[in-house]
Amino acid sequence: MPEIQILDEHTINQIAAGEVIERPASVVKELVENSLDAGAKNIWIRIEEGGTSLIVVRDDGKGMDRSDAENAFKKHATSKIRTFEDLQTVNTSGFRGEALPSIASISRLRMSTCSKGEKIGTQITIEGENKLNIEDLATPQGTKIEVADLFFNTPVRSKYLKRVSTELQHIVKIVTIEAIRRPDVSFTLNHGERKIIDAPESNLKTRIGVLLGNDAAKELIEFKGDSEDFQLRGFLTKPAVSRKTTSGLYLHINGRPVQARNVCYSIKGAYGSLLHNGHFPLGALFIEIPKNDVDVNVHPAKTIVRIAKEEVVNKKIRVVINETLAEHALIAHVDLDDSKTSFSSITTANNRTKPKQLNNIDSFQQEFEVDFHQHDVQETNLPTMRPLALVENKYIVALGLDGVFIIDFHAAHERVMYERLKDQMRFKRIGSQSLLAPISLELSKSETSAFEKMLPEVNEMGFEAEKFGPSSFMIRSVPALLAGSEPDRIREAIDDVVESGSMKSAEDRHQHMMYTVACHSALRAGDKLTMAQMEFVIREMESIPNPYACVHGRPTVMTITPDELDKKFKRSGF
Repeated sequence: MPEIQILDEHTINQIAAGEVIERPASVVKELVENSLDAGAKNIWIRIEEGGTSLIVVRDDGKGMDRSDAENAFKKHATSKIRTFEDLQTVNTSGFRGEALPSIASISRLRMSTCSKGEKIGTQITIEGENKLNIEDLATPQGTKIEVADLFFNTPVRSKYLKRVSTELQHIVKIVTIEAIRRPDVSFTLNHGERKIIDAPESNLKTRIGVLLGNDAAKELIEFKGDSEDFQLRGFLTKPAVSRKTTSGLYLHINGRPVQARNVCYSIKGAYGSLLHNGHFPLGALFIEIPKNDVDVNVHPAKTIVRIAKEEVVNKKIRVVINETLAEHALIAHVDLDDSKTSFSSITTANNRTKPKQLNNIDSFQQEFEVDFHQHDVQETNLPTMRPLALVENKYIVALGLDGVFIIDFHAAHERVMYERLKDQMRFKRIGSQSLLAPISLELSKSETSAFEKMLPEVNEMGFEAEKFGPSSFMIRSVPALLAGSEPDRIREAIDDVVESGSMKSAEDRHQHMMYTVACHSALRAGDKLTMAQMEFVIREMESIPNPYACVHGRPTVMTITPDELDKKFKRSGF
């Protein structure tokens, strides 16, 4: 028997599905892209249980006749390219002809479609690639695809799906990407009966505001740049609004949403010291370059591209951003004494942005989103010290009269935030901050029961949580200390709070929630602190009663005395 055999069609489609359909969000992405390629002006999306039980995507695009509807489920059948050469100039979102057959192979799928000018359309029902029924159907122009029981016939793959709320987040991200890409198209996303996204047709600036929030909308700057082989347009936020990740930065090359790490860092570099170290602006940029200089055939997801003249493109981006920021009088601080050292991972005092005035309480409150009150300050026996450098983005090196001090800044700031939270609880003035987009929780039966019982405790901590369904809850506000954290960190904090429901003692639950809020609101190891931020951490340590240990009992600071240094260097006498 020959060892090399041709795989059957079903197996081929299953393998392709593994590349194209990773999770429910992958289905939404493929179907929405098909709707856009069909010229839709309105796209309605409805999902159930994070997309695992049902995904419905309906559009008012050009639709299909019966022949095209049947061909759409054949492997590599596409209307978007004709020859290999067409790949080099592809303008559509999809083009491989893999999406629909791949989705159909791992779900129960029904498609209803009707082409322009026709009164009767076609309905096709498929279950795991088995064509069950083809029939005429009176349906409006456009296409509606219903995908039920995703991965029903591939149980191994379904085991890798996350909780409902996590899968929902991925879908929201996909729809946001597509909605920013096409502000001329109306997008609606519903999870069950709850509307998550409602983005009517608009311009790009308005669309960014709808999806990224009012804070971003108020701080947007328009960027434009044109040359013979390069065009740039879009909106980015002023330095006052930024994130530690690129999650709020949407890039497009030749109309296609892309992941382009180097471009993101070029944008950040163009802002210079206007941004906090490690932060990125929010917004969307659309870049046009010669199509022959871009390879879109890198990955089936079509989000990764190769740029032939990447450094040239990045330089042009930096020039446009620099010039625009200058026009808005947002001139970056330039430290003429800046000399980058080659001492491994040590950041010196010269390699910094201009520090803020350390006596300005409001500026600290704005920068670190902490509830800082002068009357909370307490004297401690912490030695006076001043920061010198940052090592491995984990430890502050400081100098004091008693020697050299090494501070674990996450542990230290965690203790500071814990003490602030304790004071707020003691004086019953714990602050709360409403979320621009409420967070949905989908819990198991046991988690639901436990979390429902501890709702009063959770809300007392500064959260606003309420029952929203049989096993779902809505988080509308979080403690003010958490308000400035990244969405992922807020999400982690909420998940940790849910886990505290397994603790029997109310005191243990309360303590665990206190630790959780303090930990997730603190500066994180890996953050590139400015000198002002290092100074701030030290001054805050001086204001709390126990600055020497974090909430988990780890030390926050260690001292190397002059005598210890003498011993290390084998010095004696003076």
